[in-house]
Amino acid sequence: MPNSLIWDFWADKYDRLWVQKYSLGPSRRAVINALAPMLEAGRSYRLLDMGCGTGQLLRELQRAFASDNIEYTGVDISAKMIEQCRRQDSESIYFVADISAFEPAEEAYDFIICSHSFPYYPDKQAAMEKFHHMLKKDGILLMVQASANSLYDSIAMFLVKFTTGKARYLSIKGIMELARCRFDKINIVKIRERFYMPTICLFLFRKGGGL
Repeated sequence: MPNSLIWDFWADKYDRLWVQKYSLGPSRRAVINALAPMLEAGRSYRLLDMGCGTGQLLRELQRAFASDNIEYTGVDISAKMIEQCRRQDSESIYFVADISAFEPAEEAYDFIICSHSFPYYPDKQAAMEKFHHMLKKDGILLMVQASANSLYDSIAMFLVKFTTGKARYLSIKGIMELARCRFDKINIVKIRERFYMPTICLFLFRKGGGL
């Protein structure tokens, strides 16, 4: 089944899934906490959430940074997910597209967030190059993903694939190798609110000089 159809199926159930409590919710809080000190009073920003799902993160960002001047854009491969976004949020801009088909202007965004969708991208190197292309000079990439760094992580993420489709969960080392020459590392934050959850990391990268 194509990934878009899988996520179409989950669209009206997504906000109630058990992973919201122990994975997706903590990930959103980590992104908000990381973004807060980067925002300067009086500046305008453009932010993209690539693989935005039902738009939960963008709505939480709007509430957290209500006094900041931020233009929000969400992109997802699932038309049903984007329907959910637009139903609950009339302020953000939403597109149905995968990362390879989405074509904004070069250096369009100050911040790009990619939360839990990166493992599903078939060409991860091309995705990193696209992020680099879309970010403004010194722009920030905030990428969250489950990271297979141990046998336990690998087993846990293997089981997840039965409900979400084909995915490849890179290790921390694998992500760093992809980012090399394109981005400078700011920080890596491990997110693990329950001991039985696999390793989830928030990678903070600043746009570097390119290839």
